[in-house]
Amino acid sequence: MDEGMVFGHENMGIVEEIGSAVGRIKVGDRVSVPFNPACGTCRNCNAGFTSACLRANPSGNPGAGYGYPHMGPYRGGQAEYLRVPWADFNLLELPAGDERENDFTMLSDIFPDRLPRYGARAAEGG
Repeated sequence: MDEGMVFGHENMGIVEEIGSAVGRIKVGDRVSVPFNPACGTCRNCNAGFTSACLRANPSGNPGAGYGYPHMGPYRGGQAEYLRVPWADFNLLELPAGDERENDFTMLSDIFPDRLPRYGARAAEGG
């Protein structure tokens, strides 16, 4: 394990800041973050295998994860702030308020473990 590793992969929170490439998510949005960041454009992502994204892990190994050793440079959800690459693809916007917190936590852990990119389809009932 790398020194300074921050654990945690059931990531959910309020967006504090966005980069210039983000168009769909706004500051103040309540979001769920899948534990496995993915680019959304590589061969594996296009085939629905986002957990084996070819671009998310700089080590060259397919797949990346928040707060996991050797799965990319992404600090876990117990960090004060969480950097989310490809935010428009990775963030799932949640309803305002704090209702159903425990249910929404599963969106960032259980569903991405077992389903191809759930994205907005699952949340919107599609």
